[in-house]
Amino acid sequence: MVATATTAPYREVHTHTGGEGRVGASRDGRAVHRPWVCASIIAAGAVMVSAAAVGGGLWWAGGDPEPPGGQDDHSAAPTCASVPEDTLAEILPGAVLETDDRGPVAGGEHTACVWTTLGETEGDRAVLRVDLSARFTDATVDPVVTGDQAATAAHEAVVPVRGEPVDLPGSVGAEVWRGQLPGTAELAFHTANLLVRVSYTAESEGDPVTFTDARDTAVEIASRIGADL
Repeated sequence: MVATATTAPYREVHTHTGGEGRVGASRDGRAVHRPWVCASIIAAGAVMVSAAAVGGGLWWAGGDPEPPGGQDDHSAAPTCASVPEDTLAEILPGAVLETDDRGPVAGGEHTACVWTTLGETEGDRAVLRVDLSARFTDATVDPVVTGDQAATAAHEAVVPVRGEPVDLPGSVGAEVWRGQLPGTAELAFHTANLLVRVSYTAESEGDPVTFTDARDTAVEIASRIGADL
């Protein structure tokens, strides 16, 4: 049997269940967890976030980014260095920056960063993706749409109804929610004309971490990014 999981706007990830060496059920009906299957979930998460387009209508666009307006707080998308090194060292020790992409999106500029890490044991793995999208004021329309308004609209577009409000320093609003992959938490917040998304997926001792643990980690990382921004 094939199970399909989708984390919008990411592509579908297929995992097989049943049969020898796969996730299935024991003779008494209980689920049997295979560590290598959990590892494949993390691998799938890494591929998924590395290849993902930006959510909520913030798809990569060709050409140069829109010019920032004079009143926009962020005249460019922040770099991956916006994630503090001490945060990575503390929360994701040994993390390796796998993706550092920067380019235009409709109405702004976007940076995508992906870190992967192996923990102290073979069964400890994590993937962190951070998207930073600066939206610029559009004075070609009437009425003018400010970068702050554009970031607010983009923020509202990416948060599902299950999003849980959280307090983050320096943010106008923030929400966190359970991702479609096991052990995943998604978070989005915006400040001025900047939209930030955090996706964290992890496993411990071969099993996906609980949503509570993933949520707490995503909130902690977002809090530190927001404080620096």
